[in-house]
Amino acid sequence: MSIVMETERLLLRPWRESDAEILFKYAKDPAVGPAAGWPPHTSVEESLEIIRTVFSAPETYAVVLKQIGEPVGSCGVMFADGTHSAAIVDGEGEIGYWIGVPHWGKGYIPEAVNALIARSFNVLGLSALWIGYYDGNRKSSRVAEKCGFTYHHSESGRQVFDGECRTEHFMRLERAAYVTDVKLRLVHEDKERYMDMLLVGDEQESMARRYLPSCALYAVSAGGLEIGVCAVDESGEGCVEIKNIAIIEGFRRKGYGRAVLGMIADMYPGHKLKAGTGEVPSTVGFYKACGFAYSSRVPDFFTDNYDHAIIEDGVQLKDMVYYELQR
Repeated sequence: MSIVMETERLLLRPWRESDAEILFKYAKDPAVGPAAGWPPHTSVEESLEIIRTVFSAPETYAVVLKQIGEPVGSCGVMFADGTHSAAIVDGEGEIGYWIGVPHWGKGYIPEAVNALIARSFNVLGLSALWIGYYDGNRKSSRVAEKCGFTYHHSESGRQVFDGECRTEHFMRLERAAYVTDVKLRLVHEDKERYMDMLLVGDEQESMARRYLPSCALYAVSAGGLEIGVCAVDESGEGCVEIKNIAIIEGFRRKGYGRAVLGMIADMYPGHKLKAGTGEVPSTVGFYKACGFAYSSRVPDFFTDNYDHAIIEDGVQLKDMVYYELQR
């Protein structure tokens, strides 16, 4: 199955042979490859061969900028013999990435790496991830830092394509650190005291009251502070549905929602996990970045079941669209 991940601004998809010319456009630049330890491409034919060989490896993706519809870089997860450090063991992976010079400094690679992190921990079940960068490549180290990686060790005498020996630094992110201090607590009684939080994710109280009694309600906390909720319908045979996931203001866009989804997925390992949402690009992008893919829709759900128009990010919601975690 061909995996495609979507974030707010990017699509991560397998490389295609038709991408050879655009790959050469970026990979021929001497500012790109040598910093990562590989030589600039010398022809479209060479780029095509790279697509057929190196870029055909599992979990290797073209970073496609949705605004222009073409690849602007590459990223992926390497395993076992493909990794750079002997410290990396089975069940772990190493993330690699690069992006064309015209697109530096715009946050595209951290956005792509966060999607890879979510897939690696939530779908592939890896226990840890690594990022390696050569001494002086501050841009790469900043990406790793932004995505939560911390310094682990350095290895000297690493020979690159031109025979030069360099020092390579390795940063590491463990699955346990990815979910950091996030905890889920099953609420056994008085679920309605969390109604204010539930209304962050579902603004009509009568709708929340409809599913709340039959759902498992989890209070989400971080550092001892309750920051959100997640309501899970366990009534489906072999399938659980996230009816509501909400993180309060001040804690959003910091990875807590993704951590909650990963923990819920771990709690129901033998089940399909699905979530319904309106067609809002930011919310749909969130689920796709967490390893979910489109499953089905219920036409006119919001217009038929809510007593007022539901507007999110300037979009009036109409259909309920379901996404399922791709395990």
